[in-house]
Amino acid sequence: MPQTRNDFRVLAFLTIASLAGACKSVPVHSATGFTFDGFKLGDMYQSKVMSREPYNAPCDNDPIDKRSRRFMVYGALPCRDRTFPEKTTVMFYLAMNPEGTPKYEQPIVAFAWLGGSYFKSRSNFPLVPGDTPSRATEVFGAPIRRFDVGWKRWRLAVSQHKNDIYSIANGENLAGFVVGPMPDDPESEQWRGLGQMWGRYTVGRSK
Repeated sequence: MPQTRNDFRVLAFLTIASLAGACKSVPVHSATGFTFDGFKLGDMYQSKVMSREPYNAPCDNDPIDKRSRRFMVYGALPCRDRTFPEKTTVMFYLAMNPEGTPKYEQPIVAFAWLGGSYFKSRSNFPLVPGDTPSRATEVFGAPIRRFDVGWKRWRLAVSQHKNDIYSIANGENLAGFVVGPMPDDPESEQWRGLGQMWGRYTVGRSK
């Protein structure tokens, strides 16, 4: 038992320190807080991204989910004879342009990337493809929902974390990530499109 005023002060300090350690929580991350190679969610795609390499030649773009968004994609493997650097597949989900407005000069609503290492040194995102799902839980907190997406024989396990952050696993390792709001339905075109980009243009075409 403490006998002096100093003893009580030491005990109080240790108690506070112990409580602080016990209450330590996962750092708060938000999808809007990340920057990727000079762009972030909300930026205008055409002027901020598509105007420069290696983003100036997407391999495809499609209106998806009843024209609610536009899907701009770049493949790690040849897609219309084009490849994105460092074995990385990249996807932009844009707000759909109102009639009479430029279709590409629209805000980036969500952003996804699979495989490769392109954003390892070009982003403040704390994880990279190849990390483990447990590492995603350490950084972003326990998933609030899990579901699978895929294309043909390929399946990916998606973990939805707080604040519109998704980690995507292929077996024991993370294949990639999505930041930004995404549909709840894993059968939506937005998720099925991501699964197709994994199967066809990241790991290889189905035989």
